[in-house]
Amino acid sequence: MPRRKKHREPEYSLHVFHHLDERIRKVLQVFLVQTVKEFTSFNYEILLDVAILDRTIQMKILGLRTTPLIMPGVGPARGRRDFTDLRGLYHLNVIKLNGETNEFQVDLTPSNISITGTPTSPFITVSNKPVALQ
Repeated sequence: MPRRKKHREPEYSLHVFHHLDERIRKVLQVFLVQTVKEFTSFNYEILLDVAILDRTIQMKILGLRTTPLIMPGVGPARGRRDFTDLRGLYHLNVIKLNGETNEFQVDLTPSNISITGTPTSPFITVSNKPVALQ
């Protein structure tokens, strides 16, 4: 009998949402990656490398680092990229340091963001629900 794969919980969550930046007075498309695990000592930053080629967004998670101001803090590690000009359907690849990839489709309109795609045993979950920005 074949062995069943052990179900693993996702390590990260990705929130893609619109956000009005009062400072520059523009609506941004925010891509916020955060760890599921919360840290109790320091606020960590997730290092991200993001490239957009044609209609593909490639987001590499490069690891964690402490913030320049080593202040105590509780919460998940976070990494964020903001865009002002994304419109239409994009193929989204999220890649971990070990090369593992989760793929999604993101449809961005001025009023809505929809995300489709459910990888088997994903390391990241995606949502279009806004979260508080720090």
